Amino acid sequence: MIAAAQNAGADGGIKTPTTASQAQTPRTPGTSRTDTFRDKERKIGHRRVDEGGVVTYKKIGTSQLMQSIQLGIQQAVGSLASKPELDVLIQDFYVVETIFFPSVGSQLTPAHQFSEFRFKVYAPIAFRHFRDLFRIQPEDYLVSLCSEPLRELSNPGASGSIFYLTNDDEFIIKTVQHKEAEFLQKLLPGYYM
Repeated sequence: MIAAAQNAGADGGIKTPTTASQAQTPRTPGTSRTDTFRDKERKIGHRRVDEGGVVTYKKIGTSQLMQSIQLGIQQAVGSLASKPELDVLIQDFYVVETIFFPSVGSQLTPAHQFSEFRFKVYAPIAFRHFRDLFRIQPEDYLVSLCSEPLRELSNPGASGSIFYLTNDDEFIIKTVQHKEAEFLQKLLPGYYM
């Protein structure tokens, strides 16, 4: 399980911006500024679609989010390849590694054109074990997930999550809220036992 959080809006708070044009928009009795705003932008969870059809997640464009996820996966899986393969221990299921990606790059991460972001890698040793069980080679995994842009599925879940599909239709990526990530991480050891 891998998660990315952009610094802009990563606190999970949703703020409804009010522009001067919205503040001056005449309203009929029974409507509010929020009703006017909803006419211009559809929102489901953290997913928003503006009137031009541009989709954002926590105020970050979904194409930037997708590319940040791909960069994080490349870094996480690539660095894991240099670690020795040991037996999986129960504590491996509860490890959460955070990788910071500054725009200018660092000793561990490449420079990129996006806003700086943090990338969380959940249970990397355990997931490497599961990929091995299913005979998914790290090189094939990286090619599938990172060599081409992912396709965004247009039908979001009720939570407003964003779904991405690899071009070879092998993998699906779903954005999840922090609470859902914690819940899924608690379930993970049950797949090993």
